[in-house]
Amino acid sequence: MCKYLGFLFIYFLSISLFGSTDNPQVLEFYNQGKESADNGSFTQSLRYLNQALGFLRQSSSTHPMRIAIEKEIRIVKGKSLVARYQDRMKLNNKNFKAQPLSLDQEPADIEITQFYGKILAREVWHSIEVDDSRNYLGFNRRITVLPKSGIELFNKNNSSTLRTVDAASFIISKNGNYELHTGSYCIYSTKKNNAITINSPLSTVGLSSKTPYACMVGVTTNGGLKIINLLGEIYLEKTDFSVEIVPGQLIFSLPKGFSRKMSLELSTLMVTSNLLTKFESPPVFYKKLRQQAMLQALKTRKRYKTVIGDVKDRENFQIKVLEEK
Repeated sequence: MCKYLGFLFIYFLSISLFGSTDNPQVLEFYNQGKESADNGSFTQSLRYLNQALGFLRQSSSTHPMRIAIEKEIRIVKGKSLVARYQDRMKLNNKNFKAQPLSLDQEPADIEITQFYGKILAREVWHSIEVDDSRNYLGFNRRITVLPKSGIELFNKNNSSTLRTVDAASFIISKNGNYELHTGSYCIYSTKKNNAITINSPLSTVGLSSKTPYACMVGVTTNGGLKIINLLGEIYLEKTDFSVEIVPGQLIFSLPKGFSRKMSLELSTLMVTSNLLTKFESPPVFYKKLRQQAMLQALKTRKRYKTVIGDVKDRENFQIKVLEEK
């Protein structure tokens, strides 16, 4: 009996001293803590690191993992103090302005696939006008497209492509999401199971599709979003609301919920939209879009060529019927 109890004592002692270090959550919290610190989220970093250390409270004080976590905690606390001091200095200095980073430090997060006209990129790094000397931009740039101009960008973070023309302002954030301030856009992906988040001044929408997709997105005057599905089955989600739209359907994302769905003629859109026609090279999905437009025309007996404009509220839209010549 004593021998058995002794065995249990050694077994549980080994767990308390060493078993917890094998817990994958320790390394997970440790890595999350370091990542949060790198992003400047020091409070969140310390929360993760203390969670990791909690698993090792009963381990030896000389255990390598415990030493590494405690060292990282000291580093993060030091960085946090420095950051708070710098913030106070900025607040007290009315002439302070964050200095842009060198262009040599800008990473190739976003690929410029084609452009024309005048495109400006500001913030984070030194301001530039896009030209043939560079084929990439970094995340978090504020990109401004001037009238009679356009740009197409490949977002490496989520394997999606964005193109916009004729006056627009937007940011592709570090997490790869789209922050659209003004303008109209075409967003598409040739990958399956793709998901993105689109933000406008007064609306946030999660967009996902199990198949390759293409859609148009416009920022409305009330700060919402106008979304037109061109290809694929698109699922739209926001807090407490979700909806699915198929090719040829339009919907408005309003500050609260979605509007009713509307149908439009894809063949008319292909002719009237500069997003599809103004670039030197058409979008990769253009051939499939033409096929989709033909299928839609065959299914519809009576059609009116219309252009959908802005939105006033959930039930009122600007609609212009194009007269036959």
